[in-house]
Amino acid sequence: MNNLNLVVKFMLAGDGRLHVKGAARIKVDGHGGLLLYDAQGGGVETIELGALKSIRLQQMRHVYAESAIPILA
Repeated sequence: MNNLNLVVKFMLAGDGRLHVKGAARIKVDGHGGLLLYDAQGGGVETIELGALKSIRLQQMRHVYAESAIPILA
């Protein structure tokens, strides 16, 4: 999931599971679906809007390893 900066969390009607997908960008396809694209521009998945019970979009924040290292003084 390198260079994926969006997280899509959704539930489908009739399905009690939470689905989580990563994407570099999202596009509405004009036929009632969302197209999720990977960092290379290839389509990762299509989500039909009519099948959705809920959806949430989040921007991922990258954490760099240097900031995770504690500094002892």
